[in-house]
Amino acid sequence: MAEASGGRPTVFDLRLGEPWTAQPVDFQEFACGTNGGPPSTRLAGFHDFATCAAEETGLHEVQFRYDDERYHLALARNDLARADFFAGTRFGNFDVLVAGLFDAAGILRGLRITTDDRVSSGARQLAYSMVAFVRTIYGEDGWICVDLPVGAGEEPVGNLLVKQDCERTADGLGVFTQSRLLRRPGQLLVDPRNGQLRDGLFESTARVEVYEINGDGELVLSDPDASPAEAQLADDALDDARAAFLAGASIDCPGCDLQGVSLKRRNLSGADLSGADLTGASLHRAVLAGADLADANLTAANLNLADFRRASLPGAKLSGAYLFLADFGGADLSGSELDGTRARDARFTQATMTGAIWRNSDATGVNAAGANLTNADLSGTFFGDGDMQRAILTRATLTDASFFGTRLIAADLSGALAVNADFLEADLTDARLTGADLSDARLTRARMRGADLTDALLTGATMPDGSVVR
Repeated sequence: MAEASGGRPTVFDLRLGEPWTAQPVDFQEFACGTNGGPPSTRLAGFHDFATCAAEETGLHEVQFRYDDERYHLALARNDLARADFFAGTRFGNFDVLVAGLFDAAGILRGLRITTDDRVSSGARQLAYSMVAFVRTIYGEDGWICVDLPVGAGEEPVGNLLVKQDCERTADGLGVFTQSRLLRRPGQLLVDPRNGQLRDGLFESTARVEVYEINGDGELVLSDPDASPAEAQLADDALDDARAAFLAGASIDCPGCDLQGVSLKRRNLSGADLSGADLTGASLHRAVLAGADLADANLTAANLNLADFRRASLPGAKLSGAYLFLADFGGADLSGSELDGTRARDARFTQATMTGAIWRNSDATGVNAAGANLTNADLSGTFFGDGDMQRAILTRATLTDASFFGTRLIAADLSGALAVNADFLEADLTDARLTGADLSDARLTRARMRGADLTDALLTGATMPDGSVVR
């Protein structure tokens, strides 16, 4: 039974009794598990299960985390409530470590969920109670529970001590839980040396394991007749450039129709995707450093956290794309279209953006230090709290744009059209504004020491001291 997940896969979407090739792929940060503990050796995916040492059961624990694409999409929209819903890897309200347990043939035989200790003391104290939430998934009836004896030196937390193991075998599944809430020997609430309270010295954990059971009620841990699960690609499919690219056999696909495809976390460094149609595609966390995307269509694509450093994107269409925390440092975006993008906290340091069209966008916190935006159209875009030091904005159109609190130290805005632009509390120290049209602009509380306003048009502008030029 799958937990409601808002559309992203969870551990409950894994398919017991099926090979790794049949499991969902929309996870991240694969690693060998440590019997429910923190991750160890990093893996590329479920297919690397044999890299992990087998447990006593003969199973290999592959730990993973839930996909973070929707989390960062919500942040890009500044939708903090939705971002919180998709944050982290959770089971109900509990932060957890999740893993699949694969047999030697690559067949999924079990699921493992343990509470994650890397949370606040307050959240961790409630971790033991996660097992109660398990019953909302698998049912309230049929559980057999055993309260384990209290060990020497073990103490309650407050007035509660929990050491309980439970199991339920029904509906073809064996579900096993452990819950612990106690102080181990030496975990004293009060430091005997100085009488100070010591926060966080207690154990509060929960653990869940799920396996298939056969008709005799035994766990199904292997199938001696199973053949190894291997992903196979038809040779003729690889003869087609698009099929080879999507299969991962090639990183080049110039001019390809890739609308809506998922290339999340794909390493496409140096790839040739010139002229490709990537409308609505997901390149979340993809690496495209040094890639050729000249004239590519990335309209409405998800480029959050993608790496485009030194990439070539002249004439590319990125209108409506998500660029949250994307890195375009040193990239060539000359003549590109970025209208309506959500580019919060993106980096464009030293980027070439001459003639780019970047209107009516959310560029809050963007770092475009040293970028060349000569003749670019940035009208209506919000660059609040950004860094545009030494940026070249010569003859750029900045009408109705906002640079609230933005650092424009030593920036070149000569000849810029900045009618009704907002420079409230901006830092224009040593900026060059010669011949700029700042009619009706707001420069209230802006820092302008050393700024060059020679031949600038200031009619209707509100100056740093609050006065209005008549």
